[in-house]
Amino acid sequence: MLASAERESWFPLIFDRSVPAEAEAMDELMNDGEVVYIHDMLEAQLKDLVRSRTPSKNYTDDEVAQEIVRLLADQTPQNYGRWAFYPWSRRMVHLLPPDSFIELRSDRNRNKITSEEQARLRKIKIALAGLSVGNAVAVTLALEGVFGELRLADFDTLDLSNMNRIRCAVHHLGLNKAIIAARQIYEQNPYANLVLFTDGVTTDNIGEFIDGTGPGDRADIVIDECDSVQIKLKLREEARARRLPVLMETSDRGMLDIERFDLEPDRPILHGLVGNVTSDQVNTLSPPARLGLVLQIAGLHTISPRLAASLLELNLTLKGFSQLGSDVTLGGATTTTAVRRLALGMPLASGRVYIDVSGQLAEVTSPPLPDLSHPRRLRETAEVRELVQYAIMAPSHGNDQPWRFEYGDGVLRVLHDTERGGGRDEIGRHWALVAIGGALANLQIAAGVKGREANIQLFPPKQDPSLVAEVRFGLRAGGPADDPLFEEIPRRNTNRGLGTRAHLSPVHVQALSAAARDSGAKLQLCTDRALLGELGQLIGEAERLRLLTPTLHGPTMRQIRWSEAEAHDTQDGIRVEALAVTPMDFAAFQLLRSTDVAKVLRDTNGGRLLMMSSVQALASSAAVGLLTIPGQSPTALVRGGQAMQQLWLTASALGVAVHPMNTLIDMFARVERFHGAGFDKREIQRFLEMRERFTRAFTVALADVEILLFRLSYADPAPLRTLRRPVDAVFSVPQPEKKSP
Repeated sequence: MLASAERESWFPLIFDRSVPAEAEAMDELMNDGEVVYIHDMLEAQLKDLVRSRTPSKNYTDDEVAQEIVRLLADQTPQNYGRWAFYPWSRRMVHLLPPDSFIELRSDRNRNKITSEEQARLRKIKIALAGLSVGNAVAVTLALEGVFGELRLADFDTLDLSNMNRIRCAVHHLGLNKAIIAARQIYEQNPYANLVLFTDGVTTDNIGEFIDGTGPGDRADIVIDECDSVQIKLKLREEARARRLPVLMETSDRGMLDIERFDLEPDRPILHGLVGNVTSDQVNTLSPPARLGLVLQIAGLHTISPRLAASLLELNLTLKGFSQLGSDVTLGGATTTTAVRRLALGMPLASGRVYIDVSGQLAEVTSPPLPDLSHPRRLRETAEVRELVQYAIMAPSHGNDQPWRFEYGDGVLRVLHDTERGGGRDEIGRHWALVAIGGALANLQIAAGVKGREANIQLFPPKQDPSLVAEVRFGLRAGGPADDPLFEEIPRRNTNRGLGTRAHLSPVHVQALSAAARDSGAKLQLCTDRALLGELGQLIGEAERLRLLTPTLHGPTMRQIRWSEAEAHDTQDGIRVEALAVTPMDFAAFQLLRSTDVAKVLRDTNGGRLLMMSSVQALASSAAVGLLTIPGQSPTALVRGGQAMQQLWLTASALGVAVHPMNTLIDMFARVERFHGAGFDKREIQRFLEMRERFTRAFTVALADVEILLFRLSYADPAPLRTLRRPVDAVFSVPQPEKKSP
């Protein structure tokens, strides 16, 4: 072994000098001159161990020395613990025994990872294929101690061009990448349990790579960081057959891919992005076809422009995939976090998450400079303005943003802007109050994170009829809150994309139900496929009638922004591309801009094509939800909006796509609460019949109000986001009136 140590050795020799045979072997090694460096810092380790076990005690040096004597238990320091010899560097290192070493090495993980969780994590087995990007993953897993056994597979050796992303030394050039990673890990923790596959993962050894060599050796998690498309597919085929989760970090836009085959054994490989192509078929494809697979896997519409351009230059001006050390390092962190969540049974859905640091940095904005002539008042105003910036990220009916905010004398007044959307009629106010409730929910979450308490009084007496709430801010007891929903406020959006999975995770059901319940609302979920089909027909019919009814046709069309320029001019409404899921939908919307076309379809009871998008969307859904809240007063509507936003932000945090489909309950409200506004008798009767069909899926008490009907799915990120008017367009600080002398 020593003869080939420089090129091939990858694990240390461990000696316990309390065992005579091992002490003799260690002495022989040293006498033969194989040990070049001796590193003995045992005393410092023992002192650190003593202090870490009782951090509240202020030990004197003498007390520490007494504790060390107790730990040695009559052994000499020379024979205590273990000696680790690293053949590739000829170093001999004196260390604490295994249990104490692991205890002290992981001490600073607490309480981000509890002692119980650390014990669970040290039992899992991970199979990691590919040690370029995978090197950062492997080393980060080892740093946190997030495995009991780690299998490392890579056939390739280190080239100089690899060193822009692999943390290693120039004397490692030409070494196998799996050996490099193993050495790095063992130099952190000589007691680690590693298994190496220096031939990489092949069709011949993939069974051993995943299953190990004996009963109970099967890996718990598979991580794919290899370049071979064939092996990528083969790993997933084998993992799916064994019901094992698969993770993949792409080092582009911080994208982490998660496939929960442990929960969804019938899930299509790579979310269906490669169609029905199998691993056996990959090598029969032409090079352009294989490149097409790579593009599909990376995500045609989600990869960064620079990576997309680089892929098109492969084997022309570039010899390999473009990757950066910063992206790879980030991937080590995100993958390790995902492994920890999987191993500890924390919520983690199948799908893709983007930790796009570059994109987020591009959106950083400078805060306004204060006017030093009135520092305190202006500072308060700037803080409230920032909170309003988060408030207006709430959803609203047709994105009409029916709110105004005025701040003065320490009070933020939240008003219904009756000039927005259908704000002047009863149904318009109905949905405006729900939207304002969502804005207040955002405001409270943001205030808590900023260390403020937002005390909301709804509908103060003897005030402007458009006034919905007054908010007073105080310091929050306990300081700034750690609210995970805060990060979701700017991420939350409407996702009309077709779903990629048929069933809603039970963990997600519990989390969403709790979010509604904690807000005083009730969430009902329909997952029955037959009922989803029925709901698709009902929602589609409601959409058809909304587009064809004369009193609703105009307001609906005014919500649509027909070009990017128009959307940026108004900063509100909904882009037609977001509504038109297919080219046929787009053509239909263009034709329906004409009231004459709508009238002909209405008169002939036509327009069945207008129902198809809803039917298709419901067919691809994991569930349809209905959120209701007790009461029918304006206060109930606002509280319903607050509950809606809490629920939606929770879904966003879980990676569950939300698609509001409120047209149907809007029609029900018009008929049942607002005297059938806009409909003739035949249509009113039609909606009463539809209500009866609707009750097969959902039960609504007469005293409750329906807040949100929505579709839940697991879908790719929405390509378009609705815009918001600038905060200065909705936020003002009225000047106090001057009193007459």
